[in-house]
Amino acid sequence: MGVRPNSRVLIVDDMRVNRMILSSLLSSNGITADLAGGGAECVELCRKNRYDLILLDHRMPDQDGIDTLAQLKEIFKERGEDIPVVCHTTDYAQKNISLYKAAGFSDVLIKPIDPREVTRILMTYLPEGKNKAIDSSDEGENSRHQKELDRLPGWLRELSEREGPSCLDLLAGIDNCDSAEFYLDALSVFASSITERAAGIEDALKSGDKRLFLKRLHAVKSMARLVGAERLSELADILEEESQEGTDTASDAGKLLDCYREYLALLTPLTAGNDR
Repeated sequence: MGVRPNSRVLIVDDMRVNRMILSSLLSSNGITADLAGGGAECVELCRKNRYDLILLDHRMPDQDGIDTLAQLKEIFKERGEDIPVVCHTTDYAQKNISLYKAAGFSDVLIKPIDPREVTRILMTYLPEGKNKAIDSSDEGENSRHQKELDRLPGWLRELSEREGPSCLDLLAGIDNCDSAEFYLDALSVFASSITERAAGIEDALKSGDKRLFLKRLHAVKSMARLVGAERLSELADILEEESQEGTDTASDAGKLLDCYREYLALLTPLTAGNDR
């Protein structure tokens, strides 16, 4: 059984690159999606349109996913509808997944998004009809990923072989982004935002604004996981935990910012707009 044809899906995420990748994954399953950059826009679109499935980010600057979900439930109740809303988040702890489901989400997608998990969600909530076959076997996926890896520029493949905190897992990045083309786009967004985002984290630390610090740190962690910057993602995890527990974050914040800024020089060919 395939995915229901002509299904209408809404993707909600404040990060453009996440919207782009989810849209690509849906497209590979034969689905065209509408896109929203925040909770308020999502609610507005749902008042105007009817969707078969909504993929809703949890952490967004205007209003979070749970607040947005509550408003959507009111709209659906007025219409007598029961539309599945799937939360996508970097919070992979089982206790948090349980909380999201208890809040009313139908399911949870963990970022970086696994294409096979997207297919599972679509087959679960949009069954029926016929769609092109998706090769989700490990052998088929490994072969496809290797072909996509070979499409990356040589300097980037060489960079992946280096050791140290600023290494990149290119296969993980391709797996998360679904293709070499989208991975390069994601890397470009990641690299071009380093200066601004690093400064934003420093400013939040200096001001003592814990909520702002965690929001900005979360954005960096999400992008790091997406592009395969594993050590940077791990450092962000450590900092999140320290901040939430009230532990001194100064030392590990310095490590994270040093690691983060190293990528700016390493990925210069992307930010300079050449050798793509």
